[in-house]
Amino acid sequence: MKKQTRILLTILCIVFLCVFAFSGYKLYSIIHEYNAAKRMYNGLSGEYVTQADKDQAPVQTQAPEDETPIEVSPISVDFDALLAQSKDVVGWLYCADTVINYPVVQGEDNDFYLYRFIDGTYNGSGSLFVDYRCTGDFSGELSVIYGHHMQNGTMLASICNYGKQEYYDAHPVLYLNTPTQNYRVEVFSGFITAADSSAYTWDFTSDAEYAAYLEKMKGFSDFDCDVEVGTEDHIIMLSTCTYEYDNARYVLYGKLIPIS
Repeated sequence: MKKQTRILLTILCIVFLCVFAFSGYKLYSIIHEYNAAKRMYNGLSGEYVTQADKDQAPVQTQAPEDETPIEVSPISVDFDALLAQSKDVVGWLYCADTVINYPVVQGEDNDFYLYRFIDGTYNGSGSLFVDYRCTGDFSGELSVIYGHHMQNGTMLASICNYGKQEYYDAHPVLYLNTPTQNYRVEVFSGFITAADSSAYTWDFTSDAEYAAYLEKMKGFSDFDCDVEVGTEDHIIMLSTCTYEYDNARYVLYGKLIPIS
């Protein structure tokens, strides 16, 4: 009996050690991927993005003094050099005082960049990418940009904070730079929805259908704002996972305003 007990205890110890070793390996792998992603995106932003002086306002006055002030993006992106790294780059998304400072790509499907950097290297953080069915130059009525909700708060995890009014009040604007045009992104709605909901719509048969969609999406918003949107506007929708229920997503809408 004692021998059987010793054998059983030995087996249990081996099982526990295996579980512990496997858990340690998985934890190491996750931390390694997080660190690799941090190095990658810090390297990209450091090499290809220049930020304006924080003391400068994003509105810059042209000379002579009587000309209309123009708004400029708080970042400039060397797209010529960036496109040499990846032909799939279509923009760069930035939100001041947040972690959002990432290139945006568009692949031939919605799978390739889900777990790959812009250079094709595998990583769980993946890339921010435009739905392959949308226009890559953001000229359509709605362009959907997907990104992971990483547990360390990176990628698009922070957009879930728009569920609180005070977060919107502190971050009402993002910026989207592209190779041909820069935009101020005026945020006007954010809410939780299902992955297969009607929020994921980008083909509209008429202005009336588009207007009804915009009104419906703005009506769902977790926060109040005074941003007006109409059928003449082009918008982006950021989409990431959230965990209130199975296949839940947090979506954030913004109106594109062309700037320099």
